[in-house]
Amino acid sequence: MAKAVEFRRFTPEDSRADLIRRIEAAPHEHAEAILEAYELLQNLHKTGVIAAANGAFNAGETVIGKLTDVVSSKPAIAAMRLGLIFGDILTSLDANQVHEIVASTRKSPPSWFRIIRQLFRPETRQVMGLGLGLMQAVGDSMNASGTTKHD
Repeated sequence: MAKAVEFRRFTPEDSRADLIRRIEAAPHEHAEAILEAYELLQNLHKTGVIAAANGAFNAGETVIGKLTDVVSSKPAIAAMRLGLIFGDILTSLDANQVHEIVASTRKSPPSWFRIIRQLFRPETRQVMGLGLGLMQAVGDSMNASGTTKHD
């Protein structure tokens, strides 16, 4: 005949007793890790990290409100947008090509003929247009804020 299978219970009848048993066994099983955790806790206390964290937790809503105000301010949004725009331009640059240009101009300056020839390249005109457009935008913003005076 078939023998009945015993079912195991993985949670003890008294889970509190099991918890107490595990806590009592922890110092023996994890002594080295506990000592390192105490040392880390002491270092965090000495450097003031725990006090700063407690302060941040206690003033949580105030800190979050201030951060939200700063991040959602017009200057912060403009700075993020400009960072993304210029970051996109920088990541599209070929670092090897820039290195070659810098190295060649360090050896000897380009001739006037080469400079004039480069002025007529579409890429050079595109960058000059970008530079002039940026200067125009900065000038417009300076005029709008009243920081420049016309003669």
